[in-house]
Parts: sequence; structure tokens; C-alpha cells
Amino acid sequence: MAIIQIWGGGPYHPTRAQSEVLRERLGPMGHEVRYGDDRSVFEPDRLGAADLLVLSGLDWSAITNVPPHAWVEPGSRPEQYEPLADAHFRAIQEHLTAGKSLLCHHSAIISFDERGEFAEFFDGRWIDGRSTHSPYQAFEVHLCDAGHPTTAGLSDFRISDELYYNLIEPQRSQVLMEAEFGGRRWPLGWAGQYGNARVLYSALGHDMQSYASPELQQFLLNGVTWLLDR
Repeated sequence: MAIIQIWGGGPYHPTRAQSEVLRERLGPMGHEVRYGDDRSVFEPDRLGAADLLVLSGLDWSAITNVPPHAWVEPGSRPEQYEPLADAHFRAIQEHLTAGKSLLCHHSAIISFDERGEFAEFFDGRWIDGRSTHSPYQAFEVHLCDAGHPTTAGLSDFRISDELYYNLIEPQRSQVLMEAEFGGRRWPLGWAGQYGNARVLYSALGHDMQSYASPELQQFLLNGVTWLLDR
């Protein structure tokens, strides 16, 4: 059994409900899924117990400019953004240094934008003022490596979602999924390593409709299996 710690919260995205879907799917496999939508998730004792850290929340320097109606969890809108505490950053870094795995989901690639080190952790990053996404729409997702464990049993599929583009793109990771927008293909999922730690990113899963995609669910379940197989 593995302990999977999810950090969620923030505007626009139903991370708590999405974590329940993961709990329902992973529980029968013997895994314990824990969820938190505040930074106490990163306390060393709490994070130290986890085998896999899932970052799915959205918390960045522009968060106080987000309109109140965008907040999925009532009353969760902060008065101001607080940079990630050094102790919490070190706990995440130590998790990776210990060879434990990381899954970055959707908008978490934006979070804690004052910490440039996350671009190395994720092998990619959202850059404010450059990165953006398409309108929510249907598009084709093309698999780039059908032989990778995360894409086992999958073929190209169609999903309704946001399409992230103009990110810092992965340099050392294997791109797994791409989609076309504006005349070129953009990477939407990749797998690699930070030191001895396995790292997986999925840009898909903005809302419960996209998250319920059977293909995305299979990719995430395959991904968790790969991340824990160490």
C-alpha cells in the first residue's frame, strides 16, 4: 500500500471532487489517498509520510485578483498571496531527493511562481504573460509514445478541455501527449525524472467533465502505477 498525498484548492478547479474520484479508483488497489487544500500538506511530518505527492492546486502571485465567483470552495479566497515558506519548499525538495514521486496536475504548473526551482522539478512551467490556454473546447489528443507504461491500453482520443500552450516545454522528459492549436502541436503530458524521483505532468483535467474522460482516467491510473513502481 502507498500513501498518496494530494494538495488541492484554489480557484477555477474542483480539486476536492477530483481527489474523491482518485480515492474511489485507487482505494481498491490498496492505496491510501489523503487530500488537503491548504499548505499544511507540506509540513515535513505530513509530507514525509507520503510515497507520492500530487500537486493539483492553484496558488500563485496573481491569486488575489481572481474574482470571487471563480472560487470552488466558498470562503477560501485569501486576502493576499503568501510566497511558499522555506520549510515547505524544503519538504517538497526532500521528498524528491529521497526518490519519492511527483504528479503535477493541470494548473499546479502555475503555482508558487516565485519559486523558479519548480521548473526543474516539473521539467516545464507556466510563465505569466506568455503562457495561456485555448477556450474550453473539444480537441484531439495524440499519443507520442504508445510504449510508455502511462499510455498502456490507450490510443488517440478526443476530449473537451482547456489546451495549455506557450509553456516552458520539457527538455529531459518523454512527451506522452500532444494536441494541435494555432497551427502547431503542444505537449500536454510528459514523464521524466528529477534526480532519482519519477515525475509526471498532465495538463488535462480542468473540470469534472474533462476529468471523467475514460482515457484521461486510464492515463492517470497508469501514471500512478508507474510513479509508484520504484
